[in-house]
Amino acid sequence: MNDFQFYMPTQIVYSKGSMLKAPEYARELGTKGLIVSDKGLISTGLVDPLLKAFDDAGMPYEVWSDIVPNPRDVDIERGAAAAKEMGIDYMVAVGGGSAIDTAKAMGAILTNGGRCEDCYNGKLTKPITPLIAVPTTCGTGSEVTHESIVNNTTTLVKDCIWGKYVSVSVALLDPDTLKNLPPKVMAQTGIDALTHAVEAYVCKASNPFTDALAIKAISMISDALIRGVETKADDTLAEMMVASCMAGAAFGNSDVASVHSIAEALGGYYDIAHGLANAMMLPAVSRLSIPGAPDRYADIAAALGVDTTGMSVEEAANAAVDRIQEMCDTLGIPKFSEMPMVDPKDFPRLAHTAANAPETFDNPVLMKEEDFEALFEKLYSGKE
Repeated sequence: MNDFQFYMPTQIVYSKGSMLKAPEYARELGTKGLIVSDKGLISTGLVDPLLKAFDDAGMPYEVWSDIVPNPRDVDIERGAAAAKEMGIDYMVAVGGGSAIDTAKAMGAILTNGGRCEDCYNGKLTKPITPLIAVPTTCGTGSEVTHESIVNNTTTLVKDCIWGKYVSVSVALLDPDTLKNLPPKVMAQTGIDALTHAVEAYVCKASNPFTDALAIKAISMISDALIRGVETKADDTLAEMMVASCMAGAAFGNSDVASVHSIAEALGGYYDIAHGLANAMMLPAVSRLSIPGAPDRYADIAAALGVDTTGMSVEEAANAAVDRIQEMCDTLGIPKFSEMPMVDPKDFPRLAHTAANAPETFDNPVLMKEEDFEALFEKLYSGKE
């Protein structure tokens, strides 16, 4: 067994309606808060009850809504400057990974100074501004990870603010926030959560603690995601909200792998949403990775509910990928070849970015630039 550490400073609170408890936890963090959410989510009215809860509690706050799907350094720095001007003591991020990552990065600048580029790669010396996270998708996991992914607008590559100081204070898991989530978004973020769990389980940095969280999350997602997209039944929303958080805790304490290497390359260069990019790539990269961890993919088959009786380990491992592909097809996950912005002339650049991403080196099978480029060519041609 490899040496490992497991770090989880975030208080996790699960209950229906827990979003409205934010003022109770905020009182312990400071006087004036900043509600960080995106304009689209605010326009749905989902954030209104939270604002009313703060109003009823007599607690002052401001709202920051300049959030984009792949958080950009320039927007984060502008948000941090505004928060400093407002005299913010703490933040409440409401939304998916973009809102939570934006708030984390803003908090890093507020307490450590400088710009995003001064915070990358474990350089923080102080904890971020106290942060309450209310995830409203079933895929981010950012509420319990120790990193914030930032789109570098100069290099068009994603950078990372990471380390023990990049942790949310309180995560409020409220399944009611998923009730009005569009089916397409629930499908993509749900497969994103599955990607987190699968890669946390098969990557070279896994450990017994993360294994337990990841394999349970895979089982819960298999049980609930498709039913949740189709019916929005209460039990499915509860399972997906908790499974997403468990998957985040798993990969936050192990690693992800080459699916994420590609997703970050696609997000940085094409601005493709992270969850969609992961969902598009999970089956194909998993298939390529089986030789490096066949036993682990066989475990995943069982967690996905596949009857592996009489199968060899390799057959069971491939059956796991077959099941993942079946889930993606049922949920209508788009194909890489269907993305209008994708251009084959960009494949060498994308392959170079993916091959040099840190998580690539924890993939069960080490993928090199030529492997990524060959995969892009194959998927672009529709030969999946």
